[in-house]
Amino acid sequence: MKMKNWYNILLTIINSILYLVVIALWISIPDALTLDLAVTAVTLGLTLVLIFINRATLGVYYQSHHFKKLQETLVFFALLFCIFGVANYWAYKHPKQVDLSVIKLNSLTEQSRNVLKEMKGPVTFKMFARKSDSLVWMALLDYYRIEKPTIKIEKIDIDVRPDLVGDYQISDAATLVIEYNGRRQKVTDRDELNITNGLIRISRANDPVVYFVQGHNEGDINSKENEGLKFIFEAVKNSAVDIRPINLLTTQEVPFDAKTLVIWGPKTSLQPSEINVVKKFLERKGNLLVAIDPDLNGDNQGALRNLISHYKIDIRNDLVVDRKSFVNGSNGSIPLVQEFQQSEITKNFKGQVFFPLTSSIEPIPDDVLPDVKGTVTVVTASTPFPDSWGETSIKEMAAQDMTYTAKADHPGPLPLMVTYESPENKIVAFGNSTFVINAYVKFGNNYALFINSLSWLAGEDRLISFNLPIIQSEPIFISAPQMGIIFYFSVLFSPLALFGLAIFMYRRKRDR
Repeated sequence: MKMKNWYNILLTIINSILYLVVIALWISIPDALTLDLAVTAVTLGLTLVLIFINRATLGVYYQSHHFKKLQETLVFFALLFCIFGVANYWAYKHPKQVDLSVIKLNSLTEQSRNVLKEMKGPVTFKMFARKSDSLVWMALLDYYRIEKPTIKIEKIDIDVRPDLVGDYQISDAATLVIEYNGRRQKVTDRDELNITNGLIRISRANDPVVYFVQGHNEGDINSKENEGLKFIFEAVKNSAVDIRPINLLTTQEVPFDAKTLVIWGPKTSLQPSEINVVKKFLERKGNLLVAIDPDLNGDNQGALRNLISHYKIDIRNDLVVDRKSFVNGSNGSIPLVQEFQQSEITKNFKGQVFFPLTSSIEPIPDDVLPDVKGTVTVVTASTPFPDSWGETSIKEMAAQDMTYTAKADHPGPLPLMVTYESPENKIVAFGNSTFVINAYVKFGNNYALFINSLSWLAGEDRLISFNLPIIQSEPIFISAPQMGIIFYFSVLFSPLALFGLAIFMYRRKRDR
């Protein structure tokens, strides 16, 4: 009889442990249906065996008052479980998330949210990967589903479904396929920038085309040297913009697929034929991003300045000196801008930008050019006079003894970045081109201001304000199994252990 009781107790303990294992499995690895169902079936089978073995004892217990109370309790918990289930299903369909991290690493950026808002139709994410590889992707994809609950996420194991791998022409072990309005876009890099760019590309017919003028000793877009522009133009390409070089001397017209033309810090003068090509491009409603660096030793960009002045923008040939807000060690020659006038380009823009050796830009009043229709906006400016001015003396600059000279120098505050907008054109003008060279790749705000300007000109306002677009930040992802284990030990195991300890201490005290 005693052997039977011990046998019964052992089976009961094993059955109880199996129930805990079942809960842990369903929480930790819900995708392993075969394993989860098998362990669940064994556990329930063992429960039925115990009921059969103890049928006589249980028959008496079924008639007792305690069993009726147990029934009421079980019904209560069953109803409570149903309520929680419905609430959990509603929360899954309408997810909300609060990112408490300081720089918002664990949520989507403003740009990604803007892109998702623009996408009106159903979006499907199909994750082609092995089960172990898909877990790290799913944490990131859930951010998109939280922002847009209608996104459908499908996980496809490439080892189980080789037929779909062939149909979708998957060549990389982990590939995300985005489907929208009958189109497909593949993403192989697991980060928000590439996924959002995939959404952008699939939601439009073509990437906006931007031409970068070369041939005047501008910064080299292929050079990784400190003075090159490779990093900023890689960031532009990552922002889903198709940027191409162009030599104005060898062409009579900017290609008609051009959305924007970039003239960025030419060191030699543009020839009359080149100025004419730029003029024709602007006349046919093209947009322009231009930066002209100061050269107090002689101005070789007079023709380009004159052309731009027809659009109410006067890029002066002076050197802005700001003695109140500047980079340490520059003696005021590298102004530091910390406040921006409200514009589409600087919408939600936070941080500071510096301009090494920059010219001032003067908006031309309407009464000077009454026939030119358009709005000129000052986006950034230096501090007021006498703390800032536009220096025109190369002797003072060479001697590092720059002081304001009335009638010769320009009193501050001085515009450093100006935009022009009309129904026909958009122009963004800078007095400095070197604030985005490779040497400043770690200064994300400089790059963000350039990319925001180009995005505005290209008509891609939803690309504006992508927080720190070139700084690689890696959020901390917790996989589903890890989350399940955390839940299992913190919510189930620890409370049960403490509850058991409390009963043990109570019984021990009562026996005394």
